[in-house]
Amino acid sequence: MLPPKISPVTIDNLALPHEEVMPNGVRLYRLGGVRQGVVRLDILFKGGYGVQDKPLQAMFVNRMLREGAGTMSADDISGELDYYGAWIDVYSSQECNHMTLYTMSKHFLPLVALLEKLIKQPLFPSANLEVLKRNNKSHFLVNSNKVDVVSQRYFENSLWGEGSKFAYMVQPEDYDAITVDDLHRYYNKVYNNRNCTLFLAGDADDEMLAALSEKFGTGDWGSGAALPEAPLPPYETVYGSRKIAVDGALQSSVKMGFMLPEMDEVDLYKFRFLSVLFGGYFGSRLMQNVREENGYTYHIDSVIDAFGRRYAFIIGSEADNAYVAPLVQEVYNEISRLCNEPIPEAEVELVRNYILGELCREYEDRFSKSESFINAWLSDVPFESVNDYIEVVKCVTAAELHNIANRVFSNQPMIEIVAGSMCH
Repeated sequence: MLPPKISPVTIDNLALPHEEVMPNGVRLYRLGGVRQGVVRLDILFKGGYGVQDKPLQAMFVNRMLREGAGTMSADDISGELDYYGAWIDVYSSQECNHMTLYTMSKHFLPLVALLEKLIKQPLFPSANLEVLKRNNKSHFLVNSNKVDVVSQRYFENSLWGEGSKFAYMVQPEDYDAITVDDLHRYYNKVYNNRNCTLFLAGDADDEMLAALSEKFGTGDWGSGAALPEAPLPPYETVYGSRKIAVDGALQSSVKMGFMLPEMDEVDLYKFRFLSVLFGGYFGSRLMQNVREENGYTYHIDSVIDAFGRRYAFIIGSEADNAYVAPLVQEVYNEISRLCNEPIPEAEVELVRNYILGELCREYEDRFSKSESFINAWLSDVPFESVNDYIEVVKCVTAAELHNIANRVFSNQPMIEIVAGSMCH
């Protein structure tokens, strides 16, 4: 019997979103759908917690939009969403507040009317705010005993440096301090058509598009002015080791990394490829060394995380306290290997096929593609960058990866955060 034919992984360039500018200036980016009968609508407002004047403002405003609007209570809103089998997610980041609706296309018209009410007529009821504050504070306190969460908080604090507003670590009393007036002040600054952008993915017809234009694209709404284009946020990274005690921890969480220097998109995509080779999949160098050969941990990885329009390289793991020091040393050993030894072509091909396979899976439907284009928009890079990354993955060579490793890692100091019981 002949063995099955093995073919290289192939992926086509993605069709870019269609851009429309509505009469009041709101931009709509639309992806047609092969997902019949389902639609995803993302409503984004520039601002995020980069423009708040008090910690947690952005998060609480976004979450309180579902707690009452117009003549509807929180129960009314939840009931309507349940009736139509839809759900709404909200999220706040450094530079954006984000609301996402998932629904069947046939229910889009009543639900886009509901979204209009949530965004244009929020009530911010004080009783609901107090409940939300208690629940979120409780969640915060529970997470404050999780080593992975604690290490991430301190890592971001070191990454930005004490002079940055993004370095601030939220305290329990910040939840108590939020008031309804704080919500109104932030809402009036951010939520208006001048700061609004829409992404629509899935099966949408002309009637749905007309309804969307009527609700969000016609006439001025909201009282605030257009927020100015924020400059690229500065940072003053605090390098070196920090150890944080977490009572009762059985393991320690390790976070290592640094803010990536400014580089062109092609170099960024090469380094993203290198990050996968280094620690981005089960067969990566870090996994082979730290897990398979030494048994220091069950899992270790490296990622490139976007912080607004900046990017950070982050290595993360959890290990028994006795193995933390040798684990950290092996990370440095593997970085040295990347810089000092040629990367085998066979390893590059393996990683190339892995990434292309993951992209095929990730882009199998319009919702996932929409997420990629939203991330490009949030990072202030052209939509074409999504396809540019695919091309770099297809073509990058071992020599180019070795070169970018030396350019980025050589003489680059590291943040080292260890959170756990070993820190007593």
